[in-house]
Amino acid sequence: MADSIKITGSSDKLEDAILQLTTHQLSLGESMKTMTLKIDELLHRISPLLSAPTPSSSTPPPPPTPALNHRIKLDVPRFDGSDPLGWIFKINQFFEYHGTPKQEHLTLASFYMDGRALAWFQWMTSNGHFTSWPVFL
Repeated sequence: MADSIKITGSSDKLEDAILQLTTHQLSLGESMKTMTLKIDELLHRISPLLSAPTPSSSTPPPPPTPALNHRIKLDVPRFDGSDPLGWIFKINQFFEYHGTPKQEHLTLASFYMDGRALAWFQWMTSNGHFTSWPVFL
């Protein structure tokens, strides 16, 4: 009789395990259906982008901007009013290395001024003396 109870208990555990596995399988099936629908929707949305005409192979792609080719992070030289010619040389080198557009030179340079140099720059700018990088130089 003890053997009969033991077999019945094992059988119940086995049926519970099968029921749990079946439940998980159904849940995974529903998740798979949901993901498939979402992927199909995404593919439908991007299909116009994928079928867009590409530039002709006879037209070479534009050269990459210099900043994308550089892997070295350089600090912008700070300027406190001492050695202006040295600072101008360094910041011009920095701008050239990073391919900084001319119209951004003056604004970027102002972020790296300190002390007397910053006070002078603020006064000159507020009085309309600096309209461009060449004028500043």
